[in-house]
Amino acid sequence: MHEKEIEELKRIVNDIFLVNLDSKSRERNIVDARKVYSKMLRDSGFSYEAIGKTIGKCHATVVHYINNVEYILSYDKILRDKYIACKNDFIKKRESISEQIKKDADVYVTVIRLANELQEAISDKNRVLNDFVDYLENFQKTAGHFPNALDLRRHILPLFTK
Repeated sequence: MHEKEIEELKRIVNDIFLVNLDSKSRERNIVDARKVYSKMLRDSGFSYEAIGKTIGKCHATVVHYINNVEYILSYDKILRDKYIACKNDFIKKRESISEQIKKDADVYVTVIRLANELQEAISDKNRVLNDFVDYLENFQKTAGHFPNALDLRRHILPLFTK
C-alpha cells in the first residue's frame, strides 16, 4: 500500500465518521473511527507499530483497537455500516489510485525513453556536423577553394540524408 492510499483511507474514515483521526480526543466516535481505520490497515498487512505511527498511537493501543473492533462490529449495526461504507469507498478509491500510480510509472518510463532518444538525436547531429566540417576542410584542401552551391548540393546534402 502506498502513502497516497494510506492518506486516502484516512480521508475516507474522517469523512464517513465526521472526525479527525489525528485528534487527541478519546470521544467514542473518534476512537471507533481509529478502530475501523486500524482494522483496515491491519487487514492490508500493516504491522501494529506502522499503523500506530500513522495515527500517533503506540502499537499496544492498535492491538487493543483491533482485538475489540471485531466484537463491537458483531453487535453495533451503526459502526458496522460505517465500516462497510469505509471499506467500499476505499476499494473504489484504491483502484483509481492504483491506476494513477500505474499511469505515473508509464509517464516516467516514457520520459526516460524520450530523454534517451533526445540524447541519441543530439549525438547524431554532432556526428553530422563534424562530418560536414571535415568535408569542408578536405574539399578546400583538395580543390583549393571553398565549395560553391553546386558542390554543396552534390557532395554535402548526401551527408544529411544518411
